[in-house]
Amino acid sequence: MLNRILTGIILAVLLLVTLLFSHPFLIGTLFTLIFIYSYYEWLNISCKNIKKIYSALFLMLIMMYMLLEFSSTFLIRNLTYFSLSLWLVIILTLLFNFNYLKNILTNNPAISGFLLIIISWYMTVSIGSTSMTIQQDDSYLIFSSSELFPLSNYYLFIIILVSLSDISGYVVGKLLGKRKLCKSISPNKTYEGFIASLIFPTLIFYCYFILFKSYPLLITDILFMLLCCIYCTIGDLLVSTFKRCFNVKDTGNLLPGHGGILDRLDSYLPVIAIIQFWIFI
Repeated sequence: MLNRILTGIILAVLLLVTLLFSHPFLIGTLFTLIFIYSYYEWLNISCKNIKKIYSALFLMLIMMYMLLEFSSTFLIRNLTYFSLSLWLVIILTLLFNFNYLKNILTNNPAISGFLLIIISWYMTVSIGSTSMTIQQDDSYLIFSSSELFPLSNYYLFIIILVSLSDISGYVVGKLLGKRKLCKSISPNKTYEGFIASLIFPTLIFYCYFILFKSYPLLITDILFMLLCCIYCTIGDLLVSTFKRCFNVKDTGNLLPGHGGILDRLDSYLPVIAIIQFWIFI
């Protein structure tokens, strides 16, 4: 647990410094490298042919370039709807047809990982581009922005919300967890930890917005925060299912106490589309 805490603190400090003091282009480049490396970890688990791995990574780079080149609010908005629909299907298969999900991940790992990761990446680097107040199609793409604000605030909100959900779920699950949530997928997850991962982040942000920002949160805002926290667990469970399909514990060993980059990114994969829809559409 000590390694996990220390690694988490170091990552948090590095991200905070990057988001507050770096140029938006550098932030976008960092996010891009994180997503590409996550796809590499995904492929490294499911494919042993190094040529196929590098070919898939090269294809992802080409697709990333094309998405940036032809970016538009229409494209971002429709990919947001597609991502929300895709994750809804994932939830339903997790609940009612788990074997079908395992078959998809086992038989089509490169394609499924490609879709999940590149769409989430595009949502991340284009945060806010679906806002009705945006006049130019690429004005909120982080690579074309010259101002950190308000982009840095949006990213900080997402990172803190997901981190609070993960931390509260992990700590409460470790200390008080008794009833297993999904023993066959992730034996360490408990109902107690899951409930904590919903309550604590929502309560903390509710107090922050009401007490410090004097911002009147609506019921819909609270529901969307809860939905984001729920989807953090869904993203985690999907990647855990993928790892189970190929009998691995972690997606990598780059982060001591955490595993690989994908082990940290999994909670973000479904959340970014919810943020896009909630705040900007």
